[in-house]
Amino acid sequence: MGRVFSLAGNTLSTGTGYVLAAMQPAAAGSAGSWLNIRRVEVSQGASTTSAQVYLALSARNTAGTLTVTSATPRNLVAAGPASGISGGTSPLSAATCGVNSSADSGGAYTDMWYSGPNALNGWLWVPTPSELIVVPPGQVFCVRFITAPGTTTGWNVTVVFEEIY
Repeated sequence: MGRVFSLAGNTLSTGTGYVLAAMQPAAAGSAGSWLNIRRVEVSQGASTTSAQVYLALSARNTAGTLTVTSATPRNLVAAGPASGISGGTSPLSAATCGVNSSADSGGAYTDMWYSGPNALNGWLWVPTPSELIVVPPGQVFCVRFITAPGTTTGWNVTVVFEEIY
């Protein structure tokens, strides 16, 4: 088993492109160059109005610009080593990650998993072993809204990932 980390954002207001979380693995051969996505959770606490939201777990190529707010992955082993991926912002690049996009231009998404949960209930994705999403070097993994949610404030996102190489 590799090293396991979480990337999280709390009480976010959706930005351009509606990407809640994004990470780009490190260069091949470096720590954090291959990732298993083990769990994704999305919730909100700003509205009591029932409404569907449309989410996707997506791969994105590195063409264009994806700018996010820097967020440092947290090791899920107390006092464990740091991730091979660190917080990055402008634009997202190899071995960086962040939350809440403020610019998203160019680049193409390949959606791997769709969900349409109710905003009041939140959404939890825990794959079976055969459904794990593997992210290789040169790709970007994103948790994003496919369309703008009715409530754009108060969103929370957590991605648990394993560095397998």
